[in-house]
Amino acid sequence: MAKRKVSWLREAELDMFEITRYYTQRNKSKTYSTKLYREIKEELRTLDFSIALPQRTSVENLFYFTYNHISVFFSFENNTIFVKIVIDDRRDPKSINKLLLKSD
Repeated sequence: MAKRKVSWLREAELDMFEITRYYTQRNKSKTYSTKLYREIKEELRTLDFSIALPQRTSVENLFYFTYNHISVFFSFENNTIFVKIVIDDRRDPKSINKLLLKSD
């Protein structure tokens, strides 16, 4: 399998920062946040398009996978994964839909 580059859009970086900050404050420790971020990065790096993961969305060339209630939406082009949105699935579904529509 060819090596893929993973590029995070600014919005996705901010989303991930907010999620990790929330868990750091809630747990009073960076341990879980660090582990979550590291495992999501590893999942992106080793993504296998030949199996069921990732899932397609209704938006063309937009895929996602879920890890511990965190959905990572991304596109794939020229051997590069572009992370567009990172969402905690327990958020209000209407706000999630707005984010997805905005990412087009």
